[in-house]
Amino acid sequence: MIEATTDELLGYLADVIEYAERYGAIVAPPYDAPEVEWTREGECLAMDIEIRPPVGRRARVDITLAERWRPIGADRWELDEYSYELRDFVLDYRRAFHQHDREDFVRFFGVATHEHCESVRGRPTCDHYAGVPCRDARDGLERLYVIWTAGAKPDCSQMRCIED
Repeated sequence: MIEATTDELLGYLADVIEYAERYGAIVAPPYDAPEVEWTREGECLAMDIEIRPPVGRRARVDITLAERWRPIGADRWELDEYSYELRDFVLDYRRAFHQHDREDFVRFFGVATHEHCESVRGRPTCDHYAGVPCRDARDGLERLYVIWTAGAKPDCSQMRCIED
């Protein structure tokens, strides 16, 4: 698991935003999306970033990077969950990399991470696919950008469904 201090997490948030902007993406400013910051959810810290890749005015693509960090000591945090998602509204597909409800997923499916692949948004042929863990939000963003810049709907048929 990834661990960090509070100061390291603040630097990490700035790095993730800078990384997204290097791709030409627009990161929703706090006045449009107040969740673009670290917020407290009980004892956890939450990072939610909305990103708009550079597309024409008639196109809409959303990328969201969400992480939940739990306390593991005095000023120490551990990455507990993540959700990195791409929704292309013109080509009408969704791709996502998730790690959440880890104990349940390990117990039921034997994996801690999973992916979502919807060639038609909202109509999955499988609810959860086996996935390769993302190192962090930058890795998740990079993978999603590669999918988006391919300019085609993803082929979900080659992925392994973990709910068969």
